[in-house]
Amino acid sequence: MVKKMPTASMESPAAETVLVAFHSFGPMIVHRNGEYHCAEGIARVIRQIIRALVDLGFKIVVTSQKEDVSRIHGFLRSAAGLDLRIMVVDEDIAGRSEIVKAIGRLRRVASIRPFSDNLDHLKRLYRAGDFNSIPRALVSTVTVAIFKVMRRLELWINNIKLANDDMPHAGYVDFINSDMSIGHVLISHYYTYPELVHLKDKNVVLYLPDYMPHFYRNSVKMGASRQSALIGRKMVAKARRILTNSAFTASYLPETELAARPENIVHVPLPFLNDNTRGAESLDRLGTLPKDYAFYPTRDRPSKRLTDFARTVAIVNKRLEEAGNKEQLVGVLTTPLTGKSGAEKHLVSLPEITDAELGYLYKNALCLLFTSEMEGNFPTQITEALHLGVPVVATNIPLITLELGKASDCLDLVDVGDCEGFADRVMSILEDRAAAVLRQKEAQETASRKFAYDSFKYGLSELFRRVPLANDRR
Repeated sequence: MVKKMPTASMESPAAETVLVAFHSFGPMIVHRNGEYHCAEGIARVIRQIIRALVDLGFKIVVTSQKEDVSRIHGFLRSAAGLDLRIMVVDEDIAGRSEIVKAIGRLRRVASIRPFSDNLDHLKRLYRAGDFNSIPRALVSTVTVAIFKVMRRLELWINNIKLANDDMPHAGYVDFINSDMSIGHVLISHYYTYPELVHLKDKNVVLYLPDYMPHFYRNSVKMGASRQSALIGRKMVAKARRILTNSAFTASYLPETELAARPENIVHVPLPFLNDNTRGAESLDRLGTLPKDYAFYPTRDRPSKRLTDFARTVAIVNKRLEEAGNKEQLVGVLTTPLTGKSGAEKHLVSLPEITDAELGYLYKNALCLLFTSEMEGNFPTQITEALHLGVPVVATNIPLITLELGKASDCLDLVDVGDCEGFADRVMSILEDRAAAVLRQKEAQETASRKFAYDSFKYGLSELFRRVPLANDRR
């Protein structure tokens, strides 16, 4: 059911109601093969949070732009059920043409997606020989480039406003404030919804899985910007509770420029995210993959060290060739990676995969090859690989060892950047994959206990319990 702003009202529910700020993810949701999916990991986490809250008896309202309602509803329906309500947060302008709507959508996409995504899309079309689609994609790319330039100017102006404590306003926030049936607000991103700083008399929970600018202070690609930091500090101060999924993140957040108070941080480990294994044994698009492939579903960020992934694949294939083995290892990524380490012909990019396809890729992979040097959260890739019985080859970083404890000793952990070491582990798994799965059984059992859905649900029940709202000045 779509709930419009600002005239509609909602009857007071028997259960408490949680409003989830979600409309920034709308443009990123894609519908293909009968499924709705989103490449942004936070969206998948929020969907699991919604599932747990519904199981706990909460009623859910999510925000959406008008044109994204069907996509957001489709993406969240499996978690929220038929009672999902959607609050439309944009004003309906009468007579607005489809062209104007399309431009507005491009503008929103330009504010969220990196420009490299458009370039990668053009490259894929060219390599696939889809020349009929290139002109339209080129126009879209040029338009997004223009909006990116405009966005830079807008950010500069907003920085001045934010520095003077002038946070943006939005009519839908006033509507939330006036709706007494909404007791809780979950903010799904620390700088995407600055207008929510004007919330009043609500139990505000901020989802903050990490703060990577703390480790990459001058890297725009890793989210370091003055504006996001200014907004982040405001949102952290506004929140009564800050939800994070790792003990590591909870330990360093108070030391960041966001100035989170330790007593407000709640650590609730994430469970397995992908419950959709429908058709996992018979997916035509993926059926042509070779028998042996290393898998790493992630986005291309400096911290992911995907060059190490490509180099490891190249090293393994060189060893196989020198040993007279005609079989070759393929590296499967969910982001394009070309021009790296001479391994291009052995890399496959599968962007925008569905949950069913993701499950298939995990189940049939030789191993997860996790090359990241830094994560703000315990890697969901490792959780999913262990859950599905897939051998894990990963970097030896505290985030993994602290969460799994002694059980991490049975994983194939390698020092950051040691591609020869990664190749050693992959070669061992090539020789006997079943033995690798058995060797990692203790880590699998530990992860099953630590990242159990019931524990996750219990943690959220404590987080969203009713708290006094008297004398709220935040």
